[in-house]
Amino acid sequence: SSREHAVWVLEANDINVVIAESFARIFRQNMFNCGMLAIELPSEDIESILQMKGEVVIEIDLDKQKIKAKAQQDEKEFSFGMGSFEHELVVSGGWLAYADHRY
Repeated sequence: SSREHAVWVLEANDINVVIAESFARIFRQNMFNCGMLAIELPSEDIESILQMKGEVVIEIDLDKQKIKAKAQQDEKEFSFGMGSFEHELVVSGGWLAYADHRY
């Protein structure tokens, strides 16, 4: 969606991270503008997380740009990329908080 409403639905439901193969450019930017994290991973990495047995807990290290997925005795780690400005938006809590702090 070219509007923030699609992201606001996630935010209203306490979802602040979305992991997918890819995102539409506008949706991805709206995620960061709202201080939320849009992580792109290859399909095989996503599939390996979905195949883990039991409850899967995902930890995200924003500074190291790493995802750790843990389930029972299984643990997997993946790297993701993001620009420094995107990182600042997430850390700040979104564009408005970033602008309030900077300007």
